[in-house]
Amino acid sequence: MKILGALLAATLLITSPVVPAQAAARTNPDPVAHDPTLIKQGRYYYEIITGDSGTRTYLPIRRSTDLINWTYVDTVFDTPPAWVVEELGVTPADFWAPDINYFDGEYHLYYAASSFGTNNSVIGLATTRSLANPRWVDRGMVMRTTSGVENVNAIDPDVSFDRAGNAYLSYGSFWDGLRMRHLDVRTGLLSTTDTTEYRIASRNGMAIEGPSVTYHGGWYYLFASFDFCCRGVNSDYRVMVGRSRAITGPYVDADGVALTEGGGSQILAGYNGFAGPGHGDVYGDLFAHHYYDSADDGDPKGSIRRIRWVDGWPRLSDPLSGNRGHGHGPAYVQLIHSGSGAALANATCGYEGADITLATADSGDTCRQWQLIDRGNGFVSLTNRRSNKVAEVAACIDADGARVAQWGWLANDCQRFRLEPTTEGWSRIVNPLAGRALQPAGCGGAGSAVQTFIAGDCPDFRIQPVGDVLLTDLDDTRLIGRTWRFTHTADGWYRVTDSFSRKALGGTRWRIEALVTGGYRLAGQNGQIRDVLLLTP
Repeated sequence: MKILGALLAATLLITSPVVPAQAAARTNPDPVAHDPTLIKQGRYYYEIITGDSGTRTYLPIRRSTDLINWTYVDTVFDTPPAWVVEELGVTPADFWAPDINYFDGEYHLYYAASSFGTNNSVIGLATTRSLANPRWVDRGMVMRTTSGVENVNAIDPDVSFDRAGNAYLSYGSFWDGLRMRHLDVRTGLLSTTDTTEYRIASRNGMAIEGPSVTYHGGWYYLFASFDFCCRGVNSDYRVMVGRSRAITGPYVDADGVALTEGGGSQILAGYNGFAGPGHGDVYGDLFAHHYYDSADDGDPKGSIRRIRWVDGWPRLSDPLSGNRGHGHGPAYVQLIHSGSGAALANATCGYEGADITLATADSGDTCRQWQLIDRGNGFVSLTNRRSNKVAEVAACIDADGARVAQWGWLANDCQRFRLEPTTEGWSRIVNPLAGRALQPAGCGGAGSAVQTFIAGDCPDFRIQPVGDVLLTDLDDTRLIGRTWRFTHTADGWYRVTDSFSRKALGGTRWRIEALVTGGYRLAGQNGQIRDVLLLTP
């Protein structure tokens, strides 16, 4: 059985004041993987993954002694069991999202098969008494969903146990969120005495999948993936979590929002070339997941991280195979409007299609915080912290007064912006469509719609970093100090202080200018210049 109960604390990477380039470099390659599940037998960890589409690899298996170097073993199936083809009416190119547990004297492997893009799907079960010398036995269908009948999808199975030893199957993606059913431990199939379908998470039609449930310190924790996988470097998958006193829910996030109402606290998102991390499997104090490798044409790769617990919530370490660069992506910032002092915001905390407006500059509201993610050639996306969606010129309308909304990243010019310095630390946020810049309608303040104009009267914004920030050189080879706080003093000027010693950087005030080549220039009132990256610790 996968280990329940207290998870062991793990140590996160602690950076020293000055770190040489080689200390930040990733030293071990990760293997190709999608939807990994993890378990240990004897001296080996075993990982089973989704097969590569079109290659007819039905649930590849590999093993490792150190969780870094992996050796391919075999596949669970050479060909799909006949019942899968009969149920679906097609021969699936691969099987998806396996989950392995040990109970009742056997290893139980649950997996999904589907007709892609539909909820014509099944969850199957195979068992073996050993992973070292496996003899897989097909146990048949656990459950299925049918197109036009159910509003949930029978994929992404995950088995977990409550403190009394009762087993539950979590499953489901898109459609109408995540569900849970009671399992019969003796058969490994759905319970015939408790047929309740528990609703454990939903985003009202927004993408959610890949549940994994674990227990720690009196709480059950539901890990899930939000947004979109399978788009290579453009994937915006991320890992969210909620907790409940009962395994069947209700689960709530750190802000008390129910996961059935779209809640979820983010614990991992893309950074440093790890695009779209998600579909994780919790095993003891380990979290196995995949990501899309920006350094390898967006190929899916497997990664293992350790879990530690802080104030009752999980935190994930950097990958055991090594990190790439410092920090965890661009620093979160507010974009403060010059004329009104209001902040660029996803004011309704909505998702696809929600309007971008100005709102009161509340630095604690994640709907008013953005990551300026480098998209090449001096352009960035404005990615909202709460929604994980980017600001875009809606419908790519090439005209003054065009509405600005948010959508998933599609890598088009409607979603790219360049920050062009004006004076004293202020900048225009310019879109490639005819060089139009963002500004509030009527030059209004909080509550005003944000639109685009070629020659507007009030386009200036300043960049206000939120919370503690890492500073490195532009090559991300040297960490400058530890962490820093940016306190606005007047106009576009900041006092930058060490978060620990409170000593001011350079003994002067600074303004922030975005560089066309990427990164930022800190320009001091005394003439000092520092070109830096602003990163999340």
